[in-house]
Amino acid sequence: MSHPVGSHVRNRIEVAFVEADVEIGFNLVDMAETERGRGNPFLAARVLEDAEDVFHDIQRRLDRLGVVERGHFEALVGELRREIDQAKAHNSSGDGGASLPS
Repeated sequence: MSHPVGSHVRNRIEVAFVEADVEIGFNLVDMAETERGRGNPFLAARVLEDAEDVFHDIQRRLDRLGVVERGHFEALVGELRREIDQAKAHNSSGDGGASLPS
């Protein structure tokens, strides 16, 4: 056996957590954009801090996975990073809640 007993199950659990965290991260970005649009930049900034925390959790989980499993998430996690950065930039620009480009 090339893997310790239970390692396959641990990897599946980590993958499931990464998938859930990615979804949460995108939802937090959406929530921040909504709050910014409502004129609540401070709440939007707080929600984006939560998105950053989730992103760092994803990175830690991916570090525990193998190269193959990490590779499956590369594009999606990169997109989440861009979305968080874009939302932070828009929130700090103080543009009065103008709609974000897609």
